[in-house]
Amino acid sequence: MSALLPRKRLEILLSSLEGFPKPSAKLEQYEVSDSVAATMAFTAAVHGDVEGLVVYDLGCGPGRLAIAAALLGAERVVAIDIDSKVLKVAERNAQQLGVYDQIEFVAQDVETLKGRADTVLMNTPFGVQQAHADRTFLRKALEIANVTYSLHKASEGGRSYITKLVSDLGGRVSFIQEMSMGLAATLRFHEKRRHVIRVDFYRIEKAEV
Repeated sequence: MSALLPRKRLEILLSSLEGFPKPSAKLEQYEVSDSVAATMAFTAAVHGDVEGLVVYDLGCGPGRLAIAAALLGAERVVAIDIDSKVLKVAERNAQQLGVYDQIEFVAQDVETLKGRADTVLMNTPFGVQQAHADRTFLRKALEIANVTYSLHKASEGGRSYITKLVSDLGGRVSFIQEMSMGLAATLRFHEKRRHVIRVDFYRIEKAEV
């Protein structure tokens, strides 16, 4: 499909997909919402960072961002997750929407990943269970790609931390968009059936780009 696929249509397609079968609190397996995933991928496409390019989804989970990139015309998508069971879900989701042949699914720790991408799309760990758990993902994204679209928990302190970290890693933040994201109660310590959190959506470039 082309990058002209409407954002709302993309969101509807993503809403039909499976989620995490057994979410892990340790791995911070919080599912990116259909609306946020569609916005991230569509924004990347509008910036010319998807169609005809190689896109990596780091910590892909059930594959919403990877699948969205494929639907928006990426030439090749690589979906990486340390959890081989959730990768099976991502594969089924890709088959359901007819983009399985466009995506390579890799069971691997992001830290040991080698490769080269034009663009990274990722929903990083928010650092609730382990402080600054997103550091590894940001470092790897800046290592392998020119442009990264990344989701993080919203906070003033977090913005300062991420902006400085990105600068230290040889990149620059080109925009930050705050959004709301609904989360279903999927882990045993969740008290509400569904709650809304604030998230920050970053576009990050290598400084020399």
